[in-house]
Amino acid sequence: MNVTATLFGQMITFVIFVWFIKAYLWEPLTKAMDDRSNKIADGLAAAEKGQQKIEQAEIQFTTRIDEAKTKASGIITDAEQQSKNIVDEARTIAKDEAAKIAKSSSQQLEQEINSAREKLKADVAEMAIMCAEKIIAKEINKKSHDEIIDEVTKQ
Repeated sequence: MNVTATLFGQMITFVIFVWFIKAYLWEPLTKAMDDRSNKIADGLAAAEKGQQKIEQAEIQFTTRIDEAKTKASGIITDAEQQSKNIVDEARTIAKDEAAKIAKSSSQQLEQEINSAREKLKADVAEMAIMCAEKIIAKEINKKSHDEIIDEVTKQ
């Protein structure tokens, strides 16, 4: 290989080129690559943090859904119990009303029976007086009078 001036010129040009790159481009280029590397690392960290927040939100969501289901179940159970109580109370009130109506009807029937008895007594007394008047009006003799009294006392 022949070392000539061209080779020396190329070597000098290469050294100047390396010095120029090192002096003016190397620092900004490495800084830009470091900045980009940091930006990517921050983005990955933020993505991981976001993923953790999503997982926490899912856990919280599941917990709240379970709490809501439990609360809804409790509300339904309370409503069923309350409706049972209302139905039982209505039955009790209906039974009490039926008993009151039956008692009132029984008392009214008793009053009507007593009223009918009193009227019957009054009618019987009136008939007895009418019979006595007719007997007295026909004739007053001891024998027929005794027969009538015996007949009435036997009844």
